[in-house]
Amino acid sequence: MEGNRFASVCVSALVGLALIAGCSRLGSERKTSEEAPPVGEQARYHYFQDVLIPHGLKAVMDKSFIYETPSLKVGRLVFSGRVQAHSLVNFFTANMEKDGWKLVNKFGVKDVVLNFSKPDKNCTINIYDKPVKTIVEIWMAPVGKGS
Repeated sequence: MEGNRFASVCVSALVGLALIAGCSRLGSERKTSEEAPPVGEQARYHYFQDVLIPHGLKAVMDKSFIYETPSLKVGRLVFSGRVQAHSLVNFFTANMEKDGWKLVNKFGVKDVVLNFSKPDKNCTINIYDKPVKTIVEIWMAPVGKGS
């Protein structure tokens, strides 16, 4: 009986230490990931050659799809990461303009939708601010020709 009690106390102490160590590490990771995503060598293009993706976002390919022909590449790319939504809004607003996109409109507060256009295509970027991570959907579509 005495041995079981001692073992229980030891296991409880080890679990407590693991939780404390894990939580302190989690706090430091969250702090660094809340900084604005860097622009430059860490940002990259992913499938769409004119939409820069900031560091800190990872592709979620099982929720993404691309339709491609020799002259057209459209579809939806999904990314997730621990990056603040407002810093992503700032990143995309600045970098899409550098890649020749025109901001058509922006709406939302917590979750934000950014609509951009070029003469031959449109791009919609949805940013969903979730409790643990941020989800980014990038929709690319051709501009329809009028009748």
